[in-house]
Amino acid sequence: METVVQQTDYDALSCRMSAIAKGYLPSPSLQVDRCNYHQYKEFHMEYLRALKSVSMRIYSIVNRVVKTSFPVMNYGTYLRTVSIDVALNDYLTSLGKDKKVQVINLGCGSDLRMIPLLQNFPTLTYIDVDYDSSISVKSKVLWNSEALKNLLDLQRDESTGEVFAERYKLASSDLNRLEETMQRLHDLTEKDCTTIIITECLLCYMRQEESQKLIGSIVSYYQSGTWIAYDPIGGSEPNDRFGRVMQANLRESRNLEMPTLMIYNSKEKYASRFPTTDASVTDMWEIFSNRISADENKRLRSLQFLDEIEELKVMQKHYVLSTASWQK
Repeated sequence: METVVQQTDYDALSCRMSAIAKGYLPSPSLQVDRCNYHQYKEFHMEYLRALKSVSMRIYSIVNRVVKTSFPVMNYGTYLRTVSIDVALNDYLTSLGKDKKVQVINLGCGSDLRMIPLLQNFPTLTYIDVDYDSSISVKSKVLWNSEALKNLLDLQRDESTGEVFAERYKLASSDLNRLEETMQRLHDLTEKDCTTIIITECLLCYMRQEESQKLIGSIVSYYQSGTWIAYDPIGGSEPNDRFGRVMQANLRESRNLEMPTLMIYNSKEKYASRFPTTDASVTDMWEIFSNRISADENKRLRSLQFLDEIEELKVMQKHYVLSTASWQK
């Protein structure tokens, strides 16, 4: 199961690198200006370069997709990435730059958001959590790149090989093992510190019981925070076949399940995952239609010709961004 789910991170990295190569990312208005994400393309390209020296197999998987991705997929990656980045930045900005805060990225994979966030928010700490195999690859890639090592001010414990920085930690844990996960978080984080949880296409791959126990335990443990989640939903309309088709394709191509895709299959049901009344859920098509400016839309259209508008609409109505906050 671990290996199969890990493959989804290679997919995400491939899509992100494709969107960067084609110019979708970074968005000048949303990521560079609004979120102050500078050198975005450069540190992603550096990660890919260092990945080649760590695992030619993973590098080849990523590089192949970069060369063959379609516009509809690049649009989807763009929406996924900028929506999370803006939500993160806006929440952190609302707290103020002097506010002590910790970000915990559960199922982090190869995500590199920690680089601009640590640069932009001097009182922020960042913890990446994933399977041991994923953390091992990421640690090696970051350590093997002088540029990334310097950006993060990384150190290495020679006795354990663990890579870390004063405000950045990598933690290996199987998130389906709740006791193990909570112990790691207890060791690495502060219970009373304002906490942001990121889960990006994570909850959908967990069984309902495990995912809800994880959510409940984390919300109960930390005094205050916000959970930012991105996931697919199956669709609740009687004639909506999106979820069933997605499940069938994943089973056939990957032997992979999304256990809760059809349980939390609407925005309202997805919001109910979180034990707080302060939960909002927006689908990606709403973000594309209502929150992307005319100038940004024009920029996107100039990158690649997109004639699959209806396909894009159907897909993006089935991916959601949720923010749920709590305060004790």
